[in-house]
Amino acid sequence: MDVRTIKARLRAEMRSLRNEMSAAERLRASAAACGHAIKLWEELRAVSGWKQLTLFTYLSFGSELDTTPLVRHCWSRGDRVLAPKVDKVSRTFELRSIKSVDELSSGSWGIPEPVEACPLWPVRQWSQLDWVVVPGLAFDLAGGRIGYGGGFYDRFTRTLLQECSRMGEAGPSFVSLALPGQIISHIPMEPGDLRVDRLITAEGAISAGKG
Repeated sequence: MDVRTIKARLRAEMRSLRNEMSAAERLRASAAACGHAIKLWEELRAVSGWKQLTLFTYLSFGSELDTTPLVRHCWSRGDRVLAPKVDKVSRTFELRSIKSVDELSSGSWGIPEPVEACPLWPVRQWSQLDWVVVPGLAFDLAGGRIGYGGGFYDRFTRTLLQECSRMGEAGPSFVSLALPGQIISHIPMEPGDLRVDRLITAEGAISAGKG
């Protein structure tokens, strides 16, 4: 069985597993994971000289882990929060700055996204991101990730890393927040697939050993 077939089956299994979780359990796990993420975020602020930080995160939809507590914390500290605005034709997304939930609307596939009036964060500034919070259906301890099959974050990451290289910047940390059951023993990966640097669960943070 080839890698893509395995990934498609795993994607369906993990989506079904996540959908079976009760809303109350998902909210509890989301709040706990975001609490650990906020602690790490503030540690980053301290080592960065207490500067304003820049977060790029997905906006939760359906049975995804709810990133709202992390987003609201960043707003409360005056940080810049960016979210994706999808272009279905090019199968890419733009990064738009958001300052409140009032700046969100139902976008592609019903997923919340910034309204058109939200300022664009241009590619030439992507290297200034501190964290990229990446969605997914499953993860492993090597940083492997199963996304939703559209390749949006893989394409984004390639462009981001090219820009970081051009600017001589180290680039952001890639972080994923995981619900119970989303971390599994192994995920088959293909060349060009995005691997994350850190996993954060309701129990705490795990540095992913890439490679």
